[in-house]
Amino acid sequence: MSELINNLLGVYSKQFIIRSASMIEILFCIFILTLPFQKTKRFGMKVIIIIPLALPLILAIAVVNSLYPSPFSGLLNIFTYLFVLMALYFLYQENFSELLLCLCGAVAIKLIVGRLYEILIILLDKNPYETLSLFKEMVPWRDWPLYFLIHFIFILLFAFFFRRTKVFEHDKTNKILIITFSLTFILVTEILSSFSRKFEGENSILDFIIRIFAILYALLTLLLRTRILETSKLKQDLLIMDELLYSEKKQFDNMRSEIDIINMKAHDLRQQLSNISYKLTNQEVDSLKAAIEVYDTTIKTGSDILDVILYKKQLYCEKNGIRMSCMADGRCLSFISSTHLYSLLSNAIENALEAVTTVSNDNKRTLSISIGEENGVIAIHVTNYFESELMISDQLPQTIKHDKNRHGFGIKSMRHIAEQYNGILSFHTEEDIFYLHIYFLNS
Repeated sequence: MSELINNLLGVYSKQFIIRSASMIEILFCIFILTLPFQKTKRFGMKVIIIIPLALPLILAIAVVNSLYPSPFSGLLNIFTYLFVLMALYFLYQENFSELLLCLCGAVAIKLIVGRLYEILIILLDKNPYETLSLFKEMVPWRDWPLYFLIHFIFILLFAFFFRRTKVFEHDKTNKILIITFSLTFILVTEILSSFSRKFEGENSILDFIIRIFAILYALLTLLLRTRILETSKLKQDLLIMDELLYSEKKQFDNMRSEIDIINMKAHDLRQQLSNISYKLTNQEVDSLKAAIEVYDTTIKTGSDILDVILYKKQLYCEKNGIRMSCMADGRCLSFISSTHLYSLLSNAIENALEAVTTVSNDNKRTLSISIGEENGVIAIHVTNYFESELMISDQLPQTIKHDKNRHGFGIKSMRHIAEQYNGILSFHTEEDIFYLHIYFLNS
């Protein structure tokens, strides 16, 4: 293949081979980093069309670099990156900032792997500008496959380590940060690489220092890139938790109004029953009273919010054959805002009920709630059985909710709320029993 290219391109063949190898490496990096991206329609057909278009670009860059070599010839790589960025735009449905950040990661990984391979050549007492072979003599059919094999292995290691499994939406501030960060990195990288090539090859110690600096610089970039992605994920999580809090507040307001109406109706029914009780048998009266009691709440914990939650869950337990016991002093939770308290307790009890609902053994369809002060610490304990087959980790049961995209935000939201009030949340399991503990150190 090398001889064929030499015969066809002559003096341009060396630069063409170098640029082609560089393009293959960057595309392989992109392939790994874009695995979680959402593809556009006719993805495969677009790939088949786009890849051949890279050859004229590579040839043009090779010709220009051969005819007009300069210290900044490496800046021609920017045209390659523009081509890759345009290809990403047509192949994936992600926004521009996400595609640019992906390209930034690919350039950083390619820089690290390339410099590591050059260090390997130097350690073998060879000149990386004269050969890419790890052996005494260059044999193209042996050395090129080995070259790509080593590069692909290192690219896989770095790409899988720094890639993510899910794409998160970025807010406007983060999008601007990502675009600025990525463009700055790519431009500075090419300027430094082009400039450093002028001094490489003169001193082996200086060569080694330059390459180590380049690796550290690219690693720092990848770490900063990861930090930006983590910030976006955290912001998105907080946004979802805010939405959940708002939704739960509306749900609480509606539910409290509904309970007031139900209590009024239950009171009216009790009055009407007392007026007609002489017409009924004792068994019929007892049956009607029991039915009315189900919808008439007498729960008084000292916290209106806890009363409302327990009333709602009591109806659910009655319907699903679940026994719920509660010992609670709601007054000790008065330092928590109404919205946060409703979200905290509602999530805790709802998660427990969700797990208990799946339990087939009637004797284990139980839920225990304890709220009060323990040795100067305010504690909330929720204990319930669960089916061990529904475990997704060593401690957390699997959700059965239809919307699994938001699964886990209940625990995250609860921990976030607890931490705002100097509290801590923990949970553990013992066989088929799940224990949730929330402690507030200072009220």
